[in-house]
Amino acid sequence: MSTPTRSELARSTTYLRRQLAALRHDHTELLGASRAAVVAHYDGHALPLSVLIDTLDQLGQLPEYEPQLAEELLTGPLPLAGRRIA
Repeated sequence: MSTPTRSELARSTTYLRRQLAALRHDHTELLGASRAAVVAHYDGHALPLSVLIDTLDQLGQLPEYEPQLAEELLTGPLPLAGRRIA
């Protein structure tokens, strides 16, 4: 096994620093959204999780969800679009 060169180590370090910065950013976004959801719940907002759901969606981490809708809703006047129903 060969010893890595300085340039390889520099590239790896740069890559890892960028990954760490991205993780810190995502953590900050999620923490802020979580706190906002708790405050909205305490304040009695109708949809306190909306900020958290939107943040998860922006980060590409919103889980897939297919609500079980009655046939009347599917054929009714409301068009269904998007990944979630709020």
